[in-house]
Amino acid sequence: MSSAGRRDQAGVGGRSGPPASLGCEGDGHGSRQAGARVTGEELFWELVEPMYADPAVRRSTMMGLPCLRRDGRFFASLDRHSGALLVKLPAARVSQLIASGDGQPFAPAGRVFREWVAVPRPDRRRWRGLLAEARAHAGTAGEAGRPEEAGTTGFGGFGPAGMAFLAGLERDNSREFFDTHRAVYRQELLEPSKAFVTALGTVLRQEVSAGLRAEPRVGGSLFRIANDLRFARDQPPYKPHLDFAFWQGSDGPRRDPSLIVRIAPTGIHLGCGVMPRSGTALQAYRTALRDPGLVGDLDGHVTALLAGGAELSEPTRRRPPAGIDPGGPAGRYAVRDGFHLVRRCPLPAEVTTPDLVAWCAVRLIPFAPVHRWLTRGG
Repeated sequence: MSSAGRRDQAGVGGRSGPPASLGCEGDGHGSRQAGARVTGEELFWELVEPMYADPAVRRSTMMGLPCLRRDGRFFASLDRHSGALLVKLPAARVSQLIASGDGQPFAPAGRVFREWVAVPRPDRRRWRGLLAEARAHAGTAGEAGRPEEAGTTGFGGFGPAGMAFLAGLERDNSREFFDTHRAVYRQELLEPSKAFVTALGTVLRQEVSAGLRAEPRVGGSLFRIANDLRFARDQPPYKPHLDFAFWQGSDGPRRDPSLIVRIAPTGIHLGCGVMPRSGTALQAYRTALRDPGLVGDLDGHVTALLAGGAELSEPTRRRPPAGIDPGGPAGRYAVRDGFHLVRRCPLPAEVTTPDLVAWCAVRLIPFAPVHRWLTRGG
């Protein structure tokens, strides 16, 4: 196999596969492979070795412990005495892991480190996910701290008043309500949305694809909150949620494959997909579905994401085109001229903090192989 082929199979950024499919809170214990009993130290080195493919990741030491840095910032270590994984995450996330029993405070010499958590039991799936989360968090911290990004990546979270506005709009979806609270929408949602797009787009270009477009404007990565009532008068005037798209291509987010985020009053949806295609784009998509190798690659990634809680959009046609077996792997996608694959998560506490960027990034990264397939193969 060529080196390019190995990189494609390796997943995001040439690493050994995408991060394990994370639950909405990063939970879900993965079982060890049959017969593969490893120590914490063995598992740690197994999981971090592929990260060295990123030139920004370097091995170092911290208080005498082996650790990893990203662009000089610590993000993971190993307690050789206990065999526990140590990761640096937002303080709120650390508290969440400790409260759920999945982590323990990291308190060397009695001093508690609020942004570090110890995960004692070797668990390949959980450790891989937390390492990816910590690595992404280190990346967002670095970007936000660069002087040239000041004022553009300064995302501080969506204010409580903004989230309350969305909840109110869900209850009273009227022009009167929106006009009365227009200033709240602009200040607490629209302006932070622009900073969110810039910050998350920076991370996704590093972690998923350098070709992703992140344009902090309505009509770019931001969707209008007002519904177009010219062609669907039965819709409410407004959408009680925020929609974002990070697309790859020259035709824009409504036609090109995209990574997507929706922030609603009670939850966040994250995933990827492409709108139904037509013409030459649809022909290219169906040609890829007829290739056993290509469709097998797509189906493997989609099946894994579905097992992790993602949902596939509804079919757009009753039966596949002639020549495609409705019972085979291609049949699942041939009845969809385009599709979206989305995971629905409860609204996290991070939504009102800068940590929302890393929270979303680590949950979008597992969708990268499907996004890449739609961009290159479909």
